[in-house]
Amino acid sequence: MKLYTNHFSPNCRKIIGVAAHAGQSIEQEFVDLFKGAQRQPDFLAINPNGKVPVLVDGDTTLWESNAITCYVAGKAESDLWPKSNQRYDILRWMFWEANHWSRAVGTVIGQKIFNADNPDQAIIDKGIADFRTFAAVLDAHLANRNFVSGDGLTVADFAIAVWLGYTQVCELPTDEFRHIGAWHDRLNALPAWRELHPPQPKAA
Repeated sequence: MKLYTNHFSPNCRKIIGVAAHAGQSIEQEFVDLFKGAQRQPDFLAINPNGKVPVLVDGDTTLWESNAITCYVAGKAESDLWPKSNQRYDILRWMFWEANHWSRAVGTVIGQKIFNADNPDQAIIDKGIADFRTFAAVLDAHLANRNFVSGDGLTVADFAIAVWLGYTQVCELPTDEFRHIGAWHDRLNALPAWRELHPPQPKAA
């Protein structure tokens, strides 16, 4: 399996973390987003959206990080992607991550990292406000449980928690949500979680 990736991308790192935890070997090919490698014809041939990550495994080519995450865990026959109806609950949280959580944090990342020379504070404030809204949902959900879905670690934990690696540079108010903090501490104790720690550019 080859993963076209970039170390700044949380969507890429969630896959790398799942692969590490599941013991699945995965080759990584760096795509330089800052130099526009994702817009070159050879890359667009495998993902016409011009985005990372992309997984190529023989005749299978997948884009969309959560689909790739499930594929990698499933190929390893890992409990991270259980063979039961729990998959629907896991997918619920992964859709939530893609539609709400990642958009909130991603808004701040866009200004703090990719527009660091001239960040728009109004956009940052909107991202932080959205983060607080959805963090409250997740925090309440985690009040009486150790993991996002079921009794054990799943791909949903990787998908959601990877974004917290930007807490410092994005000044996310995670200290307001103690259940999220306790959950993240549990995940940080896992060896594979080292694969999810992003580079830490200086905050704007």
